[in-house]
Amino acid sequence: MKLVKIFAGLVVLILVLIFLMKNTNVVSVDLVFAQYENVQVAMVMLGALSVGILIGYGVAVTNILSSKTEIRSLKTKNRRLSDELNDLRNVAIDEGIYDTDDGEDIH
Repeated sequence: MKLVKIFAGLVVLILVLIFLMKNTNVVSVDLVFAQYENVQVAMVMLGALSVGILIGYGVAVTNILSSKTEIRSLKTKNRRLSDELNDLRNVAIDEGIYDTDDGEDIH
């Protein structure tokens, strides 16, 4: 399955590169903080694609780290509850069975 994903990624990469090589028109780009003249459309698209990939990886890493933190806390809680359950199971069974309501032993 991993090889299929790598192959599909390479095919998409080759198609994107072919598409970028066909776009050789020159445009001017006006960003909020900078203005560029005579920039190829391919470079603009490649830059936008790169920024999108970086943002996507950032979001994915954030989600993975938060999920791992949640899993770690749930494992700790599960371990604590399992220990408590085992302690309750191991309590001596005959510790209060023979006590009557008035506090005297039945023996």
